Amino acid sequence: MTVADVSAPAVPTYTQTIRTRLVDRALDAAHTLVLGLWFGGMVLFSAAVAPSAFAVLPTRALAGALVNSILGQLEWLGLVCGLLLLGLQSLQLWHNGMLGAWRGRMLLILPALMTCNVALSKFVVSARLAALRAALGSDIEQLPLDDPTRFLFATWHQYSVWLMAGNILAALVLVILYRMWSSR
Repeated sequence: MTVADVSAPAVPTYTQTIRTRLVDRALDAAHTLVLGLWFGGMVLFSAAVAPSAFAVLPTRALAGALVNSILGQLEWLGLVCGLLLLGLQSLQLWHNGMLGAWRGRMLLILPALMTCNVALSKFVVSARLAALRAALGSDIEQLPLDDPTRFLFATWHQYSVWLMAGNILAALVLVILYRMWSSR
């Protein structure tokens, strides 16, 4: 083998380097926007919208209807953001050669878990709560405290709260890990 047969590794051109940096920045900006929108929506709903509705509106039934309506929209937003986040995260990890690394897998597991949580909330928990509301035909607050339907409603409501809290925590962890690991 002669020296002429051995080719040196290709050095990226200035244009290729600039293009790579632009792609990295565009993916990072899109990732930050989608995750920030989803995380911000969940925190705003949990910390401000739901408590304010129950504090300001004249009846708990009216507040519950408003909160339920907004939660339904937030769940659809979460499904869209979750799928976008998984796609963006996969592209970033592939582009940076981290798709097969354990860090890369962790950065994909979190948005996948969040998307599954919001799907479970939307299609199981919220659907069950809606069915209970429809079966009651009246305000849940009118039922006696020891009524099994009221207890069942409270249990399913608690599942909804846990799923949202889990997603908020997962989003916070994702922000921290993403920033720590992408700065290396």
